[in-house]
Amino acid sequence: MSRIKVLQAAIGVFAEKGYHQASMDDIALRADVAKGTLYYHFSGKSELFKTVVSDGLRHLKARIDSDLNAGLKLEEQIKRIIGHNLDLFTDNSGLAHIVFHELTNGIDEEVLAELKKLREEYVCYIAGILEEGQKHGIVRAMNCRLAATGVIGLVDSSCDYFLSNEGGISREEIENFLYMTVTSGLFIGNSGG
Repeated sequence: MSRIKVLQAAIGVFAEKGYHQASMDDIALRADVAKGTLYYHFSGKSELFKTVVSDGLRHLKARIDSDLNAGLKLEEQIKRIIGHNLDLFTDNSGLAHIVFHELTNGIDEEVLAELKKLREEYVCYIAGILEEGQKHGIVRAMNCRLAATGVIGLVDSSCDYFLSNEGGISREEIENFLYMTVTSGLFIGNSGG
């Protein structure tokens, strides 16, 4: 489908050139589609950029939803949330570059506001998982939104470090580190470690 080709091409172009230097012509050329095809699916560069990031977050949330519906223990849910976040960025380094480096580079205010809203929804989603853990006596008494923000920030920063230092640390090491760090801070009696 041409929309998927366009999104994949856009990820590559935005990652290589940055938001401001990327053009719809570059993306059309990379996707091997007519420029009109871009405008058929997206009203402009800012909408295309927003879609690239929001589709990544929606994909991540769908994978986590699947695990939650499987009835896993909270410890395993946390491990999988970390793994899914790592997978999203390690499987698509272009998207990782965009999320870690382009979201603060003077993107249109309207697009930034929408992406901030999506990010806040994701924080609330993770906070809800932690609140469930509190109800079951697994997670410490704390501000779950703040904890979710911290967990997401730690995972994002660690992914960025991992991708920037290829060969310096293994995927398994970073996942184990994140799981140990997150669970030792969240779980009562360090039951996660």
